[in-house]
Amino acid sequence: MIVTVAAILLLVALGRLWVRLPLPVGRTVAWLVLLVVLGSLGRMHAGADPILRMVVLCCGLLAGLKSVVYVEWSGRGRKTLSWWRYLGFGLAWFGMDPTPFAGTRRSCEWRADFKVGLACVVIGTVLALVVRNAGWTACVLPVFIPMSIGFHYGALRLLTAFWRARGFPVRVLFRNPLSSNSLADFWSRRWNLAYSEMMIRVVKRPLAGVVDSRGSDFAVFLVSGLLHEIAITVPVGAGYGLPTLYFVLHGLVVRIKTEGWPTWLSRPWTLGWVAAPVGVLFPKPFFDAVILRCLHVLPDLNLNPHLS
Repeated sequence: MIVTVAAILLLVALGRLWVRLPLPVGRTVAWLVLLVVLGSLGRMHAGADPILRMVVLCCGLLAGLKSVVYVEWSGRGRKTLSWWRYLGFGLAWFGMDPTPFAGTRRSCEWRADFKVGLACVVIGTVLALVVRNAGWTACVLPVFIPMSIGFHYGALRLLTAFWRARGFPVRVLFRNPLSSNSLADFWSRRWNLAYSEMMIRVVKRPLAGVVDSRGSDFAVFLVSGLLHEIAITVPVGAGYGLPTLYFVLHGLVVRIKTEGWPTWLSRPWTLGWVAAPVGVLFPKPFFDAVILRCLHVLPDLNLNPHLS
């Protein structure tokens, strides 16, 4: 495990080295090193518990992508962060935009983020307890939604409050998905803004001039699918190709423009495409070996002794 932690820390730290290279070279080297280290981590933990393997691969992937993002960000404007700020961005923040760590620290409103984050942690935990004890664990959505409220909208919002209280104007990463009027709106302005800003920086912009806008948009969804394979199917060794299929499907459907549709139609259309095939994104082997086992960390309150 010491070697694993060292490899992940090294992946982040190397971003400071790659920015000394010309952007095309630094970009290529950062991606190659990321792939090599991920492959090594995968082999090292080939027989490990799926949850541990997922955590290791996700940490390695996040660390390597931080390095790639920093190369793209710095290489286009020759900007740099101090070591302490770079490590804060690389190791203690889930966002993928180094810009908030680059300027002068200033007073930022953080109390609202803290209150919302704390409330979501409590609500998500309570709902997860209800799902776990009511036995509503036959499909993905009833299990995933409470966990998402607690982590994505709770814990990450508290992390946002922490950095804003420290004077770094980081953005909220997850915004109300129920207000999405199109898949483009959902993916670019509502769900995981860290991921969308990363994909624009490391996929869409480098492809400018190589393919047209439609091709680069589809490439974003394709690469998203491949990255999710590393986090979802590789840890359990099953379901390969299904997360990619989910994102490829969205890459095609997103071309259907729904912005002019009435809200009563555009929102169900959008959320339906997100939710209906979610079992494809999270195949049953991953659902059983990772998601359900994480849920069952919560206590069994034995509210209904007749449930098995």
